[in-house]
Amino acid sequence: MLTSITALIGGIYWYGNNEKKKYGLERDFGHIRRNQEQMQQGIDLIIKEIDFRFDSINKDVIEIKSVLRMPKD
Repeated sequence: MLTSITALIGGIYWYGNNEKKKYGLERDFGHIRRNQEQMQQGIDLIIKEIDFRFDSINKDVIEIKSVLRMPKD
């Protein structure tokens, strides 16, 4: 009888620890997934900023080229 009770308590303890580990792993994976999503959003923002700056530089270069090709009076 003592062995059965001990085995039952041990089984409950083992099950509880496994559930804690499962919850912890799911939580860790959730954090990793959200972290990757945030990094992707940051990368997207940087790419948009670089694209905007290149467009601005391209307009400036076109303007400089047009000014240099003007005939001198």
